[in-house]
Amino acid sequence: MHAESLLRLAAFAAVLAAMALWERARPRRALSRPRAERWRVNLGLTLLDMALVRLLLGAAAVSAASAARARGWGLLNLWGAGTVPAVIATLLVLDLAVYLQHVISHALPVFWRFHRVHHTDLDFDVTTGLRFHPVEILASMVYK
Repeated sequence: MHAESLLRLAAFAAVLAAMALWERARPRRALSRPRAERWRVNLGLTLLDMALVRLLLGAAAVSAASAARARGWGLLNLWGAGTVPAVIATLLVLDLAVYLQHVISHALPVFWRFHRVHHTDLDFDVTTGLRFHPVEILASMVYK
């Protein structure tokens, strides 16, 4: 599991760095607030979110996935598809789930109160997509 975590972190950092460099080389508009100030807040929230998920829910998610796999639970196990179709189906269903969660986050006031943290960023850049309230992140993890 340790190698998987490091691989995910490395992929995250690589994509974040590539997008940040792209934004710096080809900005779409001038920033209204200094980048360092915004990034401190946005990346600070991201680190807090990651730590909370890892500490509070990480083991539960891994345990549930391991138990489901060992017992043959789940629609993909019943379907009996190979690995590639299963990965594709998983990505499509998870993407749909995230989309529906986003729609609900805008539609229901109780969820909007947390989701609006994402929308109150004064500028729009690569870190805006990481800016979420910790309660929203935890609820999202439970939902998914």
